[in-house]
Amino acid sequence: MKQRLLTFILRLLVSVGFLRVLLSAAERWEVKTGANQRLVFPCIKKQRKPKFEILRYHRVNDENDPIFGAVPVKIFQKQMEILANHFNVLPLEELVERTLRRDVPPAAVAITFDDGYRDNYENSFPILKRLGLPATIFLATGPLESGAPLWHDLVFEAFRMTSAEFVSVDGKDYPLSTAAQKGTALFAFREYLRMHDYRSWGNHIEQLRAGLGVLPGSMSNRAQKLSWDQIEEMSKNGITFGAHTVTHPILTRMSLAAATEEIKASKEIIEGKLRSPVRVFAYPNGRQGDFNESIKQILKETGFLCATTILWGTNSIDTDPFELRRIGIWDTDANTYALKLGWYKFIS
Repeated sequence: MKQRLLTFILRLLVSVGFLRVLLSAAERWEVKTGANQRLVFPCIKKQRKPKFEILRYHRVNDENDPIFGAVPVKIFQKQMEILANHFNVLPLEELVERTLRRDVPPAAVAITFDDGYRDNYENSFPILKRLGLPATIFLATGPLESGAPLWHDLVFEAFRMTSAEFVSVDGKDYPLSTAAQKGTALFAFREYLRMHDYRSWGNHIEQLRAGLGVLPGSMSNRAQKLSWDQIEEMSKNGITFGAHTVTHPILTRMSLAAATEEIKASKEIIEGKLRSPVRVFAYPNGRQGDFNESIKQILKETGFLCATTILWGTNSIDTDPFELRRIGIWDTDANTYALKLGWYKFIS
C-alpha cells in the first residue's frame, strides 16, 4: 500500500510539471554541504559550474537473470521517453567537447552501454532509434573477433549454472542455496581475482568452474555480443562506439606494456571496422583502483578525448575528462527515475 501511494505521488508530481521545475532549479542551485557532507544552512547555494550526467547500462532484456541483472525492455522504453521529453540528450563525445568549451546545455545527459551485449541491438537500439536518441556503446573487442566469452561472463555463467551447495573462495566457504548467496560468493570471487596478476585469472576461473561442477565450454546465449554487421548498422543510426579494451582486464593489474596493447588494439580494431575515429573509452570495471595516472596518460597519447568510470556522480566543466562519473538507476518506476536524475544534480 505504501509503495503504491508513493508511486501515485511521484507520478502526480511529474504529471503536474514538477520535474521541469526541479530540472530548472538544478541548473541554478545545488545543495550546500560542509564537513562529512552534512547540510550547511541555508542548505542551498548558487551553482557556478554547469553539470551533466552520464547514464550507465549493460543489458536490456526480460530474462530476469538473478546473476547479472538487466533493465526490462518496457522499463527502458519508459526511461528513454522521459529523457526524450525532458532532457537534452547528446552523444558522449559531443557533450565532452562542449564541456571543454564550457558550453554545457541545460539538462544535458549522455547514454552509455558497456561491453556490447547482443540485446543492445535487439532491444535497446529500436527504442533509441524510434525516439531519435544518441548513445555510446563501449566495446570489448575480443569476443567480436574470436567469439570467446569475456572472463566475467564465464564467472557469471558458472554461478548461474551450478547446482553446488557451496563454493570455497580464498579459503572461505560460501553457501549457494539462493540467488542472494550466489551474488555474495560471486562478489567475493571477483575481489579474489583482483588480488592476482591478470595473467593468472584464466586458471583461477577454470578452477572455480570445475569446483562448481560446470563443464568446460558450457555457456548460454546470455553472453552473446554484437556482430560487426549490427555494429555497422547502429553506427549509421545515431549510435557511436567507444573502446573498452580487448579482453576486459583490470588495467592496473597488468604491466603498462600489456595495458597499452589492450587499449590501442581495441581502438584500432573498431576504427578499422567502422572507418571512423574512436575517441571515447571506458575503463573495465571502472572503480577507483582500476585506473591511475599512467593509464590516463596512455589514453591521452593514444588519441582519446575522455574516459568513463563507474564512480557515481554528476560531472561539471571542471571534472577531469579522463575520470568521468556515471549514474546507474535501476528503479522500475519511470517517475522515480526521472525525479532522481533531477535530484542528483542538486546533491553531487
